[in-house]
Amino acid sequence: MIYDLVILGGGPGGYRAAELASREGFKIALVEKDRLGGTCLNRGCIPTKSYYSDVVGKLGPLDAMWEKKEKVVGKLRKGVSTLMNRSSVDVIEGEGRITDVSQDVKRLSVTTEKGEVVLESKRLLIAVGAMSRPLSFPGSDLEGIVGGDWAVTDRSLWDPFCENGAESVAVVGAGVIAVELAGILKEMGKEVTLLKHSDQILRRSDGEIKKKVKQLVKKRKIPTVDFFRIEKVVREDGRLIVQGEAQGESMQIGCDRLILAASMVPILKGYGLEESGIAFTDKGIEVDEFMETSVPGVFAVGDCTGGAMLAHLAEYQALSAVERMAGREYRINPDAIPSCIFFDPEIASVGLTEEEAAERGLDFVVGRVFFASNGMALAMDRSDGFVKVLADRESGRMLGVHIIGPEAATLISEAALAVDRGLTVKEVAYTVHPHPTLSECFKDSLFRILEEI
Repeated sequence: MIYDLVILGGGPGGYRAAELASREGFKIALVEKDRLGGTCLNRGCIPTKSYYSDVVGKLGPLDAMWEKKEKVVGKLRKGVSTLMNRSSVDVIEGEGRITDVSQDVKRLSVTTEKGEVVLESKRLLIAVGAMSRPLSFPGSDLEGIVGGDWAVTDRSLWDPFCENGAESVAVVGAGVIAVELAGILKEMGKEVTLLKHSDQILRRSDGEIKKKVKQLVKKRKIPTVDFFRIEKVVREDGRLIVQGEAQGESMQIGCDRLILAASMVPILKGYGLEESGIAFTDKGIEVDEFMETSVPGVFAVGDCTGGAMLAHLAEYQALSAVERMAGREYRINPDAIPSCIFFDPEIASVGLTEEEAAERGLDFVVGRVFFASNGMALAMDRSDGFVKVLADRESGRMLGVHIIGPEAATLISEAALAVDRGLTVKEVAYTVHPHPTLSECFKDSLFRILEEI
């Protein structure tokens, strides 16, 4: 049988592509070597937010948070499996390797428990994801050292009833994963230290957001060490001793667990890319605006293409790829991709930061309103943070929105629509917003801008 589409990888980009292509009448095979749902569902977004909702949101008892996480992940994984079944997708468990993409028919060899299977297809979509950047140092293989993409599966960190549970944690990194894990673990009462390779935190965020997060980290008494370089890790008396250097000074940090969450890198080895002729660099597989690679009929979506590694972006990249396969066009606006960080309070952004707008030489105006003046935020006793909006001074078109405060991840969707569609500040501000709601803080920031333009 020759498929219309073979998908390598069953994460958000892969299974979404399968669902969409099925609606086009394609015959589809999806190859997954581990579990459907990818890192996001099994070891990333979902488990982290399950912990976050109980620890920070106080929505469930901490003594049941591990079991709750397992139920949530299991239910969603079953849901993806059901979706693939309803979409008539042939899900094949095994390790896939690209063997031939030079002809009209693409070939993939899959190693399964029952032996080797060769799949042939008119099209191939690669969605193999990313992993925590491996760090090499003496002692990196010691028990108790875990990558940021596997940390949520370490029961000793998250189950209060686990024997020999970890009470002190050092987290290497200052990006989204590192900050989220550090915040949750600290709220659980664990000793947490952030080991940063520079003096930055959330490097890609707007400057005012970064400044606020630094203040919050300090307020929560999370020690940070800037410009830290690990020299080696040893085990002494059952604990890990991280030995390193920071700005010329030797340091030692003791901990029960060391989480390596410096960054994520695309997974590029083990799938036959090297011999395929598909163009890629260490930053990811190269694709055009419709997610097609250098080889016609071969597409790639999600984290393996580099750039912003976000599950929701992978899903929309899948939409772009399938639309192209169906003879239509859908382009993702790179300046309108929202991102969310589940710290306390939440952080969400879309569009240009103030620094990026300045680098582009844009004449812009900023509107800023604090949640301390918002009735619902005060009623919720969650009034820390602000909404910041950037708009073009002449046209009033919205350029970027940055929120740190209660339910920021939900509030950003309205802003994403406005930025993506090129709406003006007046168009959004003059849309009636309900009272009393957190969204009024966004609306009020728009009226601040209208006072200036």
